[in-house]
Amino acid sequence: MWATGHVHCAIARVTSPRALDFAMLLAVSDPKLAARPNRASAPARPHASRPTRVATRASSFDPKNNAGRTEPPFVFSSRRGVLRAVSSALLVPVLIKPPPASADDLFCGYYVENKSVTPQWAFKTPWSEGAVDVSVSTKLKDAKTFLRILGKREPALDAGHLPVLCLHGGPGLGFKYMESLEILASETREVASYDQIGCARSSLSNLESAQNSLTFTPELFQNELHQLRQTAELEKVHIVAHGWGCMLALDHVLGGNGFGNGVASLTLVSCPPSYKQLIEDRRLALEKMPDNFRQVLLDGDANGSGGDNLSLAGKSLYASAWQEWTIRHESQKAAGACFAGLSIGGAGAGIGARRGDAATEVGTKSARKVFRDLTGGMYFTEGGSLAGWEADVNGRLGQISSKVPGTRVVRGENDALSEQSVGELVGGMTRSDMKSRVQFTQVADAGSCVFLDKSADFLEATNEFIQQYDDVL
Repeated sequence: MWATGHVHCAIARVTSPRALDFAMLLAVSDPKLAARPNRASAPARPHASRPTRVATRASSFDPKNNAGRTEPPFVFSSRRGVLRAVSSALLVPVLIKPPPASADDLFCGYYVENKSVTPQWAFKTPWSEGAVDVSVSTKLKDAKTFLRILGKREPALDAGHLPVLCLHGGPGLGFKYMESLEILASETREVASYDQIGCARSSLSNLESAQNSLTFTPELFQNELHQLRQTAELEKVHIVAHGWGCMLALDHVLGGNGFGNGVASLTLVSCPPSYKQLIEDRRLALEKMPDNFRQVLLDGDANGSGGDNLSLAGKSLYASAWQEWTIRHESQKAAGACFAGLSIGGAGAGIGARRGDAATEVGTKSARKVFRDLTGGMYFTEGGSLAGWEADVNGRLGQISSKVPGTRVVRGENDALSEQSVGELVGGMTRSDMKSRVQFTQVADAGSCVFLDKSADFLEATNEFIQQYDDVL
């Protein structure tokens, strides 16, 4: 399923999708499609439109020339060249009605929150979203990953701007809580995001038989990320990652399998040196909580029960304790539009779910399975397939500058992940550098989600940082 569209006009409602100059591969056997230029080789000039099998609606509908029609005619267009499927074709695209949007919703209310006027490009920037079949790469039946790209390729090529690829944290969240990062798209850059398989709009409904077995591993998400980059022709990118997404990013670029080639810069927000150290830091932060909150969080965390082992009163206290933890260490923006994404299940479930939709039962079960497999279902005890994970395994952190031209590590001062731990990570990255290309920034009055608590400062600094590395590859 694939949809394209744009947010248009000052009343901030999404209208019918426009012709977005977008193509997707439905069958790799089509020689005309296969011969088209990819991202890496495409010239920095306007892209000539050719017929493809992607049907999108035109935004230039003229009722005078279409008497009797109530909808714009279908047009055929190409946007970013062929999206090459690695081992399986993308889903057949089906036009779906774009969700409504308001100024408060755009970019998680960034412009409203910062008391500034939402620029016109924010209403007009084209977007494309749909599902990539990752069944073969992940070995999961009917696995389809939700992928969204905001922006247009041709202006980005003309400006010499590489796309930004966002990796969300969790495990078990979706991208929703990081939506403000789409502001980096502006008018001349693309921003790509996806919900990791099993999460939010990439949830799986056929996991009942696998509830007691280990399904999700770091290696599985590596394979998914590799296929997404190939399919979407994201050969050269900037990566912005948060939390668990930072661990995924480091495995991606330092895994030694070639998957992480073509990364111009890394921005790592709340990145631990090891999973063990992250758990130890959380335990230390927990000691500063009120006694009743600390104890109920530990009790509810036991054996991966997620609070289900508590009494009715205990569950109520558990919910209050989690809210306090989140505000103290994750984000103070409890009323922000993005904040709703900081929950297991994320923004709805299944392709076609709108970003404001609540998590469904299927989506919640699927995301909880991701969380349980990777963490053992526990937040304050090391477990699951992430147990033993280390950023510097085999001394690989010392290779970061030879793999990635620029790396920026960001920590909010209220993050449960300690400054000492982040310093250990940065130290491993810089120990082999004659001239370090690794930056470390600590942000005051911010939790783990710096991009929420200090969104304007973070986005401005990130934009300046990635611009330095647009032409290094």
